[in-house]
Amino acid sequence: MPVLRRVGLFGVVPLVVIAVAAFGWYRLSDTGRDWRYRDRLAGFCQGLVPEAESAVFTGHEESRLGRDRHVPEHDGLRWEQCKVAGLSLVIGDVADTVTNDGDGAGFLTLLHRGSAEQPVALGGGWEGYTDLRNTAVVLPCADRRSSVLVAADSDEALAGPAEARQAARLVTATAVRAARHYGCDAKPGGAVPPVPRPDGETVPENVTGTCAGIPVATAVDRGEVNWIKKTDGSGTAPVEECVLGKTVAFSAAAYHFHANFGPYAQRLRTTRYDGGYGSDGYGTKAESGLHAADAWATARCPGSTARALFVAHATEYAAPTKSFLKASLRAFAERAAKRHGCTDLRLPR
Repeated sequence: MPVLRRVGLFGVVPLVVIAVAAFGWYRLSDTGRDWRYRDRLAGFCQGLVPEAESAVFTGHEESRLGRDRHVPEHDGLRWEQCKVAGLSLVIGDVADTVTNDGDGAGFLTLLHRGSAEQPVALGGGWEGYTDLRNTAVVLPCADRRSSVLVAADSDEALAGPAEARQAARLVTATAVRAARHYGCDAKPGGAVPPVPRPDGETVPENVTGTCAGIPVATAVDRGEVNWIKKTDGSGTAPVEECVLGKTVAFSAAAYHFHANFGPYAQRLRTTRYDGGYGSDGYGTKAESGLHAADAWATARCPGSTARALFVAHATEYAAPTKSFLKASLRAFAERAAKRHGCTDLRLPR
């Protein structure tokens, strides 16, 4: 019997040594780290985050995956929220009827948190944009009245166009997975091309791109404007902007113009507050309007039954007239609507 015990012990000890070595390899080796990362991704954010594109930001460190939140379907919206290193992701299946309930942690509220840079189109056949902090893509569903939207908000401004392109690759790859997950018949784009750096301030004589047609000379003559910021206006970004500004002790925006499509228009036009709807006066029932410092228009666009929103907004550094707001909005909205194939443009009278 003692001999049998010794034989059994000699058989068990190697197995224990092998198990300890295997565990150490799994916990400490690079290959083991990659396996653990893939294991975590399988159940992280509904399995929608791709390995290769996310590892660019996490270095395959599973500890850099966090804030995993799943929101079940409600009133035409189902979505996920998670964090990949310094990028906060929101991934949603958004029906055209979804409204913004004003919840600061709600899906529509989290879109487009603001950046000092203007949005530029991603290209590559994607309906998407980046402003070097926020990056997003929209995939309209051909089989139903909804869109899959994936947006990434960086904790800090990305270092430049190269990093923005990496974020775009993560967002677009996630969107493809999300469309399959949500059963959305969508047409994805291709490889994301190099991302251009947003234009800086330029002289107001160079009124092209998203600022084209706006009667900037009128604002220049009144002393309100001595620079503009614009982008090319490709017709594939879900948000487009033009800014007219002037330099006082610092650079200050005098007029903001922005075009919003699909869920980005829904975000602004359906914000619920004080028991009603509307954001800065862009109410759900009003298809156009004019206030002392704002004018807005709407249009019907392909891919969504939610009407697009076009806005001209004057800041405290401007002295707007109704005629200038209306003429500026018309020029901005007509061109943006044409780029996106929109019809039935409703302008304020």
